[in-house]
Amino acid sequence: MAGFSLSKVRAFIRGFEDSRFFIGLDVHKRSFHVAIRRSDGETDTWVAPASSQCLVDQIHRLDIRVGCLAYEAGPTGFSLARTLESAGYNVVVAAPSRIPRPSTSSAKTDRLDCIKLAEYAAKGMLKTIAIPSEQDEADRSLARRRHQLVDEVRRVKNRIKAFLLYLGIEEPAELRLWTRGSIDALNELDLQQASRWTLESMLIELSCLEGNLATVNKQLGELSGNQRHKGIVDCLRTVPGVGPVVASTFRFELFKPERFDRAREVAGYLGLAPTVRQSGEGKSRGQLRPAGQERLRSLLVEAAWSWRAKDPWAGRTYRKLLSRCGIAQKAIVALARKLAIILWRLCLEERPYYVKPIEA
Repeated sequence: MAGFSLSKVRAFIRGFEDSRFFIGLDVHKRSFHVAIRRSDGETDTWVAPASSQCLVDQIHRLDIRVGCLAYEAGPTGFSLARTLESAGYNVVVAAPSRIPRPSTSSAKTDRLDCIKLAEYAAKGMLKTIAIPSEQDEADRSLARRRHQLVDEVRRVKNRIKAFLLYLGIEEPAELRLWTRGSIDALNELDLQQASRWTLESMLIELSCLEGNLATVNKQLGELSGNQRHKGIVDCLRTVPGVGPVVASTFRFELFKPERFDRAREVAGYLGLAPTVRQSGEGKSRGQLRPAGQERLRSLLVEAAWSWRAKDPWAGRTYRKLLSRCGIAQKAIVALARKLAIILWRLCLEERPYYVKPIEA
């Protein structure tokens, strides 16, 4: 693909000035591959520098009516979308899992990708995901950093256990619950000098991660307590079994709860909506769709167990669900779906939760 040539692109759009154009973008770290589609289905392409403002300037110079600009969500984030929106353009940031794909393998290049996005956008086949503001994105990044650190701590602990297994050393009983006693038990093990140094290196890594996690937890508490979030987070925490981590994560990940019109949309966003399969007269619900907020979904399932134990209405609902399916995992996921919908309503209405009475 060649670079941007104003005269070439103007020659391409000549005669179609009164129609709308659709633009597809294949966004990379060092370049943007751009496809512009006319109303007759013809496309022209070029390569632009990886600069949001440069792309806006190029489109402005064309002086055309833009139906929308579409690109695939990825590691480059949402800064491009925010810049385009501030310039007055309609932007579609499509989730990769929701972009139509051919059933058979075919050629794939950056040029073909941006042409397909322009075509799909022109036909209305793309649905945008929510574009967070800079502040929403920053808040969400802190919550996600906490989850990354939790995972890293777990990995180091498992690595230590695997190292002991590899050496043929019986795992100390203190490792079942990681406390200061666990570290003392590891330090008392009789090891070869090189193995001791290896274990000490792992313990140093664990200590650094736990210290970092404590710092992020404190910062997350401060963020949840500021004026923008405190009221909603406090409302969410009135649900029995919902603690500060679940409440803050739910608040930061949804960030615009009013964008959902129905409860089923919330369940789908969180990956808690089961797929429905129907053929002829038969209709069944399958597994959960492998999409959505994976970490928040797992937190909601954990919170649902506690909610079931602390709220009589939730406990009764769980038992009813369990009697229908006979599988505890399915019942608790269904209860987590109800919990997510309740939390969504609390975010919208900014009110505390009330325990529902159990009918006799």
